[in-house]
Amino acid sequence: MSDHQPDTPETPTDAAPVDSSRRKLAGAALGAGAVFTLSSRPVWASRCTISGMMSGNLSKPQEKCDGCTPGYWKQCQHLDSWVATGFKPWDSFNTVFGVTHYKDSKGKPYTLLDVMGGVSGSLSRDKTCPALPGDYKNRPMDKDPLSPNLGFHAVAALLNAAHPNVNFGYTAGEIIDLFRSNYLTKPGALKDSLAMLNERGCPLN
Repeated sequence: MSDHQPDTPETPTDAAPVDSSRRKLAGAALGAGAVFTLSSRPVWASRCTISGMMSGNLSKPQEKCDGCTPGYWKQCQHLDSWVATGFKPWDSFNTVFGVTHYKDSKGKPYTLLDVMGGVSGSLSRDKTCPALPGDYKNRPMDKDPLSPNLGFHAVAALLNAAHPNVNFGYTAGEIIDLFRSNYLTKPGALKDSLAMLNERGCPLN
């Protein structure tokens, strides 16, 4: 994606007082053992980033933060929402995220939709789904190669970040950077943080 400018994580700054809802969200990230921020962006740039929620972002106290769950993004009736993101269900997860781990036992890379389907498979395996090519074969993963449900939530975060009608707080490029910077060293904490961001309420139909 054109907005992908590599960034590196920074340690969080001292947080301003936050209300109970902000404290709950920030606490979820802190409890996971990691708070992911971007050094190129001021902490107050968006209340919808983890650092913004921690700070309270008093300059935008009424800003509503969004996030659609993986369960939303993988359903056949919602695949039309992918169009505005610039990503396709059949794009390779490894290519998009710049990694090599997400592939089956024969070495064939999983698609974004494969990874979102997880070990149980996606609801979009239905052959009548018009948003998928007729020859598309969705494959359930044996398991997430790095941490349970990490890829599942990474794809949803990517789509949330890329969709113009979801106020997610990050760009798609930033989500890719956050994933690449933390998926090997803190996969569980990264998953928990992405899950928290993805579960803030979906504004899409």
